[in-house]
Amino acid sequence: MTEYITGKEICSRYNDIENDAFGTDEHKFILTTVDKESLYDAPCSFSTNGKNLMTFKEWEKNPQNYDDYHTDNVKQMIDYIHDGGKLPPLICNKDFGLYDGQHRLTAYSMMPEIKQIQIYKEI
Repeated sequence: MTEYITGKEICSRYNDIENDAFGTDEHKFILTTVDKESLYDAPCSFSTNGKNLMTFKEWEKNPQNYDDYHTDNVKQMIDYIHDGGKLPPLICNKDFGLYDGQHRLTAYSMMPEIKQIQIYKEI
């Protein structure tokens, strides 16, 4: 049996969600595993390049990265995973566009040994 979770429940589990527009009882999700590359080109409304994946080079050139916050964040995630840590699932809409998880997706994209990742997918 598939277990559903609401956006509100997801928001209550994680304290660092940047885009919580999905955080209501009306938004319902399932936890699933997908090939990370299947998320790369999905349209993303809040991305500066219009798609989910922002490469490390795109983060480096991003005007909001003036203090290296974005690139440092991605590097820290990679180190954390290499040290045995596990990142929270990405949160996607019905079309696999990201609600939350762009830095995580960039980190995963730089790790060829990781093929699949967990996401909360809206249903």
